[in-house]
Amino acid sequence: MTDSYVFDTEAIVAYLYGEPGHRTVAAILSDVFAGDADGVLAEANASEVFYLIARFEGTDTESPTPDSFRTADRDLRAIERQGLTVASADWRLMGEVKADGHILLADAAAVALAYERDATLLVGGDDEFDDLPLEVSCERFRDRGV
Repeated sequence: MTDSYVFDTEAIVAYLYGEPGHRTVAAILSDVFAGDADGVLAEANASEVFYLIARFEGTDTESPTPDSFRTADRDLRAIERQGLTVASADWRLMGEVKADGHILLADAAAVALAYERDATLLVGGDDEFDDLPLEVSCERFRDRGV
């Protein structure tokens, strides 16, 4: 059986920017890129990665620019070409997760997608994944947020 992973926004940003825990994310992505594991990023998380890259690569005040949007698009497409799939989560399931009240909508999408695909959710050190309304296996790639 092939391992399956859903990546939270924080995991992809850590990978791209060499943040703490990026080596753990890189090892799992290497398996995905080699076809030895399935890797998925929820559309909502892909949107978050996109705007965060655009801000980071934009001006000194983290305002996006046309060039930084192109950089964000290039970086996400490169990861997709290597084998990470961008997919949508069931909106009703996302709503059930979000209704619990303590989680962001993009995080709810990642949880819902991991639940739907019976995949391990790769998350950072933030506590929003500690008490979920669905049974989802979470793997932390670092022990605290950045």
